[in-house]
Amino acid sequence: MAFARFLDIDGIREELIFALKLTTDTKGESIFKKLVAYFEENNIRLKNIVACATDGSAAMIGRYREFKAYLKKAVPNVVCVQCVVHRQHLAGRLHEALGHVIKAVNLIKKNALQDRLFQQLCGKNNEEFE
Repeated sequence: MAFARFLDIDGIREELIFALKLTTDTKGESIFKKLVAYFEENNIRLKNIVACATDGSAAMIGRYREFKAYLKKAVPNVVCVQCVVHRQHLAGRLHEALGHVIKAVNLIKKNALQDRLFQQLCGKNNEEFE
């Protein structure tokens, strides 16, 4: 699915451009080829794309063979970002993971013996922090 956000007489509008099925695979190259084919069919220049927001999946955000890479080759000045909704979801997952780390640190720090053993472990491994 592709959406466009653009400036109109009435202000900023957002509309669904297309929703197409991928017939073979979901690789970045296949997704990019679908986009190019649609744009060519409808006489839309790729240079009209100034920004792209993706869902953060591997097929979209890779550096070499994924959608973003192909788009940046075709439109070098395009700005690619991860969708805000997906970014919030990732932040929520990070918060959950940090909760586990905080629990582990608190468990170690509340017991003097555990704290000393942990400091020794960090010292043996040349860790910067204890």
